Amino acid sequence: MSQKRVAVVLASLVGTLTLSAGVLLLMEAGAVGSPPMGATYQTQPALAFQLTPAVPLRPEAWNYIIIYESGDTAGSAASLADGHLNGEPYLPSSTVRPKANFHFVIDSARSRRDGMDGDLEVGTTWQKQEAGAPYAGWPDLRYHQVSPYNNAVGVCLIGNLEREPISETQNRRLIQVVRELESRLNLPNDRILFQWELEPNVKRMTPLQKDFAASFRTNLE
Repeated sequence: MSQKRVAVVLASLVGTLTLSAGVLLLMEAGAVGSPPMGATYQTQPALAFQLTPAVPLRPEAWNYIIIYESGDTAGSAASLADGHLNGEPYLPSSTVRPKANFHFVIDSARSRRDGMDGDLEVGTTWQKQEAGAPYAGWPDLRYHQVSPYNNAVGVCLIGNLEREPISETQNRRLIQVVRELESRLNLPNDRILFQWELEPNVKRMTPLQKDFAASFRTNLE
């Protein structure tokens, strides 16, 4: 084989490897990169699977989506269901709150030892298509006898907006979940409500709560 032919073969091989490496890098960047706030999200297969209940979906049963905050910074679906507060050193360890079995819980980075910020926990209430949105005044014990919302999907963010903002990762996950639920339940944006915007919470709304709701609605468009 001539030196010229060897050079041509080697050049072709190097070019092919370089092109392949570039394609792989682009694919990797698309897989792990986070889309900017307000970008159009493609439904991920894992999320679509998580939002599929164990029984047939009842879209006619759900007229609203209500977004709650847990009031603590290290809670989880388990602690909410048990009625315990986690990660709030200024509160006694014996502090309890009314138990709540939300349809969905979006974890913080401190929720679970093996979890990650923005993890989505799906409640048995969603799996069984049962009520899972507590009364607007939850967890205030003064309103514990008020009936829960039977026609609303309850989504709870682990966090305390009186102390610190909700993380960007949690916010992105919330937008993904709400968009998918809106599509499946045929709900318009004006059916997305925040717990702190409902009575009896309006007068106690914090600046962080107000700003978060406004930013979320802008990014949901």
